[in-house]
Amino acid sequence: MILRKDGLFHLDQAIIHSNFDGWKGFSKLKVEAAYPRAGYGVALILKPSRVDEDFGEYTLFLKQEELDAIQDAMHRSDELTHRLLGRGWFHGKRPYFKLWEMM
Repeated sequence: MILRKDGLFHLDQAIIHSNFDGWKGFSKLKVEAAYPRAGYGVALILKPSRVDEDFGEYTLFLKQEELDAIQDAMHRSDELTHRLLGRGWFHGKRPYFKLWEMM
């Protein structure tokens, strides 16, 4: 999970939620973000494989365990973003708010 704040992705503060292949982290500390809002996002770090060459496209096969880990990371990133902002949000592909915010 990667923090986006002040127009930057803070790669040095990335939270590794699940690691299925021994990935050690990013080589850069910060990267400029195209999208200005603050929050946490879930990044999947993928390695090219033979199937990508065979199919002629980048291809992703997931085990249920991996899909569950991604969904759990998405929920955790929503919680972290809510904490960071101090509120929920109604815009975007994943609106998120607490019931008490609607009252």
